[in-house]
This record gives sequence, C-alpha cells and structure tokens, in this order.
Amino acid sequence: MKVAFQQGLENMADSLGQMGFEMIPLGQEQETDAVLYQQGIEVALRARPSKRGALLLNVHGLSTAETAQALRRRSNTQIF
Repeated sequence: MKVAFQQGLENMADSLGQMGFEMIPLGQEQETDAVLYQQGIEVALRARPSKRGALLLNVHGLSTAETAQALRRRSNTQIF
C-alpha cells in the first residue's frame, strides 16, 4: 500500500515503512492509497489518489500501531 505523509510525520512514516507500507512524502506526483496528516486537510487533498481512491487519515492522537490498523482496514472507525 502506498501511503503519502505530511511533513512532520517522518518518525511515524519510518515505523510504518518497517511494517511493510510504502511511504511517500506528500507532494510527490505519485498515486497513493492513503494520506496521513495531522493538520491542514487542504494539503492532504492535493495528493494524487489511486484508481480506488485514497483514504485521508488524520493521525493526530493515534499511535503508529493504531495508524497501521486503520490503514489495513482502510477506515479509522471500528466496525464492531
């Protein structure tokens, strides 16, 4: 899964990269499956989504494990 991340989230991106996610700094012209941001959704909206669309995930207050779980589910809400 290709995941773009906002500046300032480099530590989380490194950890997620070690978990198998392909991390891309936000602003590169690549299709992404998800975008991680903490503030300023306007910046996240500039990302280029994949053909299936892109999950916009506000990671403020989320741990790296919680973020990874949300990325795998493609959702930040619990189903049950």
